[in-house]
Amino acid sequence: MLPYIIVHPLSLGPLKLQPFGLLVAIGVTLGWSLVTKRARGLGFRDRDVQSFLWWMIVGGFVGGHVFDDLLYHPREVLHDPIRLILLWKGLSSFGGFSGATLGGLAWKYFYLRPLAETGTGARFFVPARRATPVALLPYADLMIAAFPVAWIFGRSGCAVVHDHPGAIAGANAWFSVAFGPGRVVDYGLFLLRYGNTPRYDLGLLELIITLFIASGFALTWSRGGAKGYYIAAASIIYAPIRFALDFLRNTDAEGGDIRYASLTPAQWLCIGLLLYGFWVLHFIRKTNPTVMPANGSEL
Repeated sequence: MLPYIIVHPLSLGPLKLQPFGLLVAIGVTLGWSLVTKRARGLGFRDRDVQSFLWWMIVGGFVGGHVFDDLLYHPREVLHDPIRLILLWKGLSSFGGFSGATLGGLAWKYFYLRPLAETGTGARFFVPARRATPVALLPYADLMIAAFPVAWIFGRSGCAVVHDHPGAIAGANAWFSVAFGPGRVVDYGLFLLRYGNTPRYDLGLLELIITLFIASGFALTWSRGGAKGYYIAAASIIYAPIRFALDFLRNTDAEGGDIRYASLTPAQWLCIGLLLYGFWVLHFIRKTNPTVMPANGSEL
């Protein structure tokens, strides 16, 4: 049984950097760097790639919170709708995926047009419709190829703050974590608590799985292009794994995730994600899309 880790905030003068936020920021920064570097090698323009990433990231964070509230905390939203705009109050991975997808679709059809410029040089932008939609598939595939590496840091954040406690596990179960009260050992930057209640930690389990997916993807970067195979592979690999992992979650009666017809919201979306992955694979084989981005509505 693994000890329950408690990581202290990192103090920088008056600032206190929380471990979850710091790890997510590292993941976003590293993912951005990997995508742009690989995109240059494939001949994409930096401006286009960075614009796409901004739309995806903003959509992901907004969607991550809104989805989390609507599907996991519907009663709280009905009682206090204002919580929908409090983006720091909870995130959902599938909500982030959904929001990022919507952000990418919006980028396909719209761009930010400068509206005005102040005397200080600050510029204001408004969405404007593109004359010709951009082919989304190559850009999305570029992002997904590097995403598992960035996801390592996001799931590391979940693991160190234990925001996905799972069902009770046997003391000898692989990767069970010692939740509950118990002996504490202080190592300065972090504490290890040897609690008396072994549970599965879903953030930790997904982190371990992500390490394997990220390694497999990274080993193919030099040969893989941007035709959509990473999108198909990520969907087909992740969906059944996540579907199975969610059976280890707490029930809502125990303070865990809400269920709809005995399945979590993520499990229902896993079904759709798996079907989507096979559809993308069929689309690729049928159309043989080009590696380089091009105008038009390819996907």
